[in-house]
Amino acid sequence: MFPILKDSPLFRGLDQQTIDKLLEHASYATATYGRDDCIARRDTAYSGLMIILKGSVRGEMTDAAGRRRMIDNIAAPQLIAPAFLFGGYNRLPIDVVANEDGTEIMTLHRGGLFEMMQDNTIILSNFIDIISNRANYFSRKIYALSVLMLTEKVAALLLSSAAAQEDTVPLEIEKMADELDITRNAFEQTLSELAKKGYVELSATQIVIRDRRALEAMVAPQ
Repeated sequence: MFPILKDSPLFRGLDQQTIDKLLEHASYATATYGRDDCIARRDTAYSGLMIILKGSVRGEMTDAAGRRRMIDNIAAPQLIAPAFLFGGYNRLPIDVVANEDGTEIMTLHRGGLFEMMQDNTIILSNFIDIISNRANYFSRKIYALSVLMLTEKVAALLLSSAAAQEDTVPLEIEKMADELDITRNAFEQTLSELAKKGYVELSATQIVIRDRRALEAMVAPQ
Protein backbone atom coordinates (compact mmCIF):
# COMPACT_ATOMS: atom_id res chain seq x y z
CA MET A 1 0.00 0.00 0.00
CA PHE A 2 2.71 2.46 1.11
CA PRO A 3 6.08 0.67 0.71
CA ILE A 4 8.02 3.57 2.24
CA LEU A 5 6.40 2.88 5.62
CA LYS A 6 8.70 -0.13 6.06
CA ASP A 7 11.49 2.40 6.58
CA SER A 8 9.46 4.56 8.97
CA PRO A 9 10.61 4.38 12.61
CA LEU A 10 7.01 3.72 13.66
CA PHE A 11 6.83 0.49 11.65
CA ARG A 12 10.44 -0.63 12.11
CA GLY A 13 10.68 -4.41 12.37
CA LEU A 14 7.39 -5.10 10.55
CA ASP A 15 6.99 -6.52 7.03
CA GLN A 16 4.85 -4.89 4.37
CA GLN A 17 2.04 -7.40 4.73
CA THR A 18 1.69 -6.70 8.45
CA ILE A 19 1.75 -2.94 7.87
CA ASP A 20 -0.93 -3.17 5.19
CA LYS A 21 -3.12 -5.29 7.45
CA LEU A 22 -2.81 -2.79 10.29
CA LEU A 23 -3.74 0.09 7.98
CA GLU A 24 -6.82 -1.74 6.69
CA HIS A 25 -8.53 -1.11 10.02
CA ALA A 26 -7.02 2.32 10.71
CA SER A 27 -8.50 5.73 10.02
CA TYR A 28 -6.10 7.85 7.99
CA ALA A 29 -5.94 10.39 5.16
CA THR A 30 -3.25 11.54 2.73
CA ALA A 31 -2.63 14.97 1.20
CA THR A 32 -0.08 16.46 -1.20
CA TYR A 33 1.51 19.91 -0.83
CA GLY A 34 3.58 22.29 -2.93
CA ARG A 35 6.84 24.01 -2.05
CA ASP A 36 6.47 26.40 0.93
CA ASP A 37 2.85 25.38 1.52
CA CYS A 38 1.87 25.52 5.18
CA ILE A 39 0.86 22.01 6.20
CA ALA A 40 -0.13 22.92 9.76
CA ARG A 41 0.18 26.00 11.93
CA ARG A 42 1.52 26.39 15.42
CA ASP A 43 -1.10 25.89 18.17
CA THR A 44 -3.30 23.87 15.80
CA ALA A 45 -5.06 20.99 17.57
CA TYR A 46 -3.06 17.83 16.79
CA SER A 47 -5.46 14.90 16.63
CA GLY A 48 -3.69 12.76 14.04
CA LEU A 49 -0.06 11.68 13.69
CA MET A 50 1.49 13.08 10.50
CA ILE A 51 3.91 10.81 8.63
CA ILE A 52 5.90 12.08 5.65
CA LEU A 53 5.39 9.70 2.72
CA LYS A 54 7.27 11.76 0.14
CA GLY A 55 9.51 14.84 0.21
CA SER A 56 10.45 16.77 3.33
CA VAL A 57 9.14 19.45 5.66
CA ARG A 58 10.59 22.03 8.01
CA GLY A 59 9.43 23.23 11.39
CA GLU A 60 9.48 26.99 11.89
CA MET A 61 8.87 29.43 14.73
CA THR A 62 8.78 33.22 14.95
CA ASP A 63 11.12 34.72 17.55
CA ALA A 64 10.59 37.84 19.65
CA ALA A 65 12.04 40.03 16.88
CA GLY A 66 9.56 38.70 14.33
CA ARG A 67 12.13 36.61 12.48
CA ARG A 68 11.35 33.14 11.17
CA ARG A 69 13.63 30.45 12.56
CA MET A 70 13.89 26.91 11.26
CA ILE A 71 13.69 24.53 14.22
CA ASP A 72 13.97 21.25 12.39
CA ASN A 73 14.16 19.70 8.93
CA ILE A 74 12.40 16.34 8.50
CA ALA A 75 12.36 14.02 5.48
CA ALA A 76 10.27 10.99 4.51
CA PRO A 77 9.42 8.65 6.14
CA GLN A 78 9.79 10.42 9.49
CA LEU A 79 7.01 11.45 11.87
CA ILE A 80 5.99 15.03 12.65
CA ALA A 81 5.79 16.06 16.32
CA PRO A 82 4.82 12.60 17.70
CA ALA A 83 5.31 13.70 21.31
CA PHE A 84 2.40 16.15 21.03
CA LEU A 85 -0.18 13.62 19.88
CA PHE A 86 -1.07 12.37 23.34
CA GLY A 87 -1.28 14.12 26.70
CA GLY A 88 -3.11 17.15 27.99
CA TYR A 89 -1.79 19.68 25.46
CA ASN A 90 -2.41 18.38 21.95
CA ARG A 91 -1.26 21.37 19.92
CA LEU A 92 1.61 21.72 17.50
CA PRO A 93 4.58 23.68 18.89
CA ILE A 94 5.73 24.84 15.44
CA ASP A 95 4.52 25.72 11.96
CA VAL A 96 5.01 22.81 9.54
CA VAL A 97 5.97 23.88 5.99
CA ALA A 98 6.62 21.77 2.88
CA ASN A 99 10.14 22.04 1.44
CA GLU A 100 9.34 20.88 -2.07
CA ASP A 101 6.57 20.23 -4.57
CA GLY A 102 4.83 16.90 -4.24
CA THR A 103 5.39 16.56 -0.51
CA GLU A 104 2.93 13.91 0.63
CA ILE A 105 1.67 13.54 4.19
CA MET A 106 -0.30 10.74 5.80
CA THR A 107 -2.36 11.71 8.84
CA LEU A 108 -3.06 8.70 11.04
CA HIS A 109 -5.92 9.38 13.44
CA ARG A 110 -4.92 9.25 17.10
CA GLY A 111 -7.51 6.61 17.92
CA GLY A 112 -6.32 4.44 15.06
CA LEU A 113 -2.73 4.68 16.21
CA PHE A 114 -3.74 3.79 19.75
CA GLU A 115 -5.51 0.67 18.48
CA MET A 116 -2.40 -0.27 16.49
CA MET A 117 -0.26 0.00 19.60
CA GLN A 118 -2.70 -2.22 21.50
CA ASP A 119 -2.70 -4.82 18.74
CA ASN A 120 1.03 -4.79 18.04
CA THR A 121 3.61 -4.33 20.78
CA ILE A 122 6.35 -3.59 18.23
CA ILE A 123 4.56 -0.39 17.23
CA LEU A 124 4.08 0.52 20.88
CA SER A 125 7.79 -0.03 21.58
CA ASN A 126 8.79 1.92 18.46
CA PHE A 127 6.57 4.85 19.41
CA ILE A 128 8.05 5.05 22.91
CA ASP A 129 11.57 4.99 21.45
CA ILE A 130 10.67 7.74 18.96
CA ILE A 131 9.33 10.04 21.67
CA SER A 132 12.37 9.48 23.89
CA ASN A 133 14.82 10.15 21.06
CA ARG A 134 12.98 13.27 19.90
CA ALA A 135 12.79 14.62 23.44
CA ASN A 136 16.55 14.31 23.79
CA TYR A 137 17.13 15.92 20.39
CA PHE A 138 14.87 18.89 21.03
CA SER A 139 16.25 19.51 24.50
CA ARG A 140 19.66 20.03 22.86
CA LYS A 141 18.13 22.10 20.05
CA ILE A 142 16.21 24.38 22.40
CA TYR A 143 19.33 24.91 24.51
CA ALA A 144 21.29 25.95 21.41
CA LEU A 145 18.56 28.37 20.33
CA SER A 146 18.31 29.83 23.82
CA VAL A 147 22.04 30.56 23.85
CA LEU A 148 21.80 32.17 20.42
CA MET A 149 18.89 34.40 21.41
CA LEU A 150 20.63 35.37 24.64
CA THR A 151 23.73 36.37 22.67
CA GLU A 152 21.58 38.52 20.42
CA LYS A 153 19.99 40.23 23.43
CA VAL A 154 23.38 41.06 24.93
CA ALA A 155 24.61 42.38 21.57
CA ALA A 156 21.54 44.59 21.26
CA LEU A 157 22.04 45.94 24.79
CA LEU A 158 25.68 46.81 24.11
CA LEU A 159 24.78 48.62 20.90
CA SER A 160 22.00 50.61 22.56
CA SER A 161 24.20 51.48 25.54
CA ALA A 162 27.05 52.80 23.39
CA ALA A 163 26.69 56.13 21.66
CA ALA A 164 26.86 56.19 17.86
CA GLN A 165 30.45 57.43 17.84
CA GLU A 166 31.54 55.74 21.04
CA ASP A 167 32.54 52.09 21.47
CA THR A 168 32.93 52.03 25.23
CA VAL A 169 30.24 50.84 27.64
CA PRO A 170 30.60 50.87 31.45
CA LEU A 171 30.75 47.33 32.82
CA GLU A 172 27.77 47.17 35.19
CA ILE A 173 27.06 43.47 35.38
CA GLU A 174 24.22 43.49 37.90
CA LYS A 175 22.39 46.34 36.21
CA MET A 176 22.77 44.92 32.70
CA ALA A 177 21.78 41.41 33.75
CA ASP A 178 18.67 42.80 35.47
CA GLU A 179 17.78 44.79 32.37
CA LEU A 180 17.87 41.61 30.29
CA ASP A 181 16.12 39.61 33.02
CA ILE A 182 18.89 36.99 33.12
CA THR A 183 21.29 35.79 35.79
CA ARG A 184 24.63 37.44 36.39
CA ASN A 185 26.38 34.20 35.47
CA ALA A 186 24.56 33.92 32.13
CA PHE A 187 25.43 37.53 31.29
CA GLU A 188 29.11 37.05 32.14
CA GLN A 189 29.33 33.84 30.09
CA THR A 190 27.74 35.52 27.08
CA LEU A 191 30.13 38.46 27.33
CA SER A 192 33.04 36.04 27.48
CA GLU A 193 31.83 34.34 24.30
CA LEU A 194 31.64 37.69 22.51
CA ALA A 195 35.13 38.53 23.73
CA LYS A 196 36.51 35.20 22.48
CA LYS A 197 35.14 36.00 19.03
CA GLY A 198 36.86 39.38 19.13
CA TYR A 199 33.63 41.36 19.03
CA VAL A 200 34.29 43.04 22.37
CA GLU A 201 37.17 43.56 24.78
CA LEU A 202 36.61 43.33 28.52
CA SER A 203 38.35 45.10 31.37
CA ALA A 204 37.54 45.47 35.05
CA THR A 205 35.44 48.60 34.47
CA GLN A 206 34.30 48.69 30.86
CA ILE A 207 33.34 46.85 27.68
CA VAL A 208 34.97 48.04 24.47
CA ILE A 209 33.18 47.20 21.23
CA ARG A 210 35.81 46.03 18.73
CA ASP A 211 33.54 44.84 15.92
CA ARG A 212 30.37 46.92 15.78
CA ARG A 213 29.35 45.47 12.43
CA ALA A 214 29.42 41.93 13.77
CA LEU A 215 27.15 42.90 16.67
CA GLU A 216 24.79 44.76 14.35
CA ALA A 217 24.60 41.74 12.04
CA MET A 218 23.58 39.57 14.99
CA VAL A 219 20.51 41.68 15.77
CA ALA A 220 19.59 42.79 12.24
CA PRO A 221 16.33 41.35 10.83
CA GLN A 222 16.93 38.43 8.45
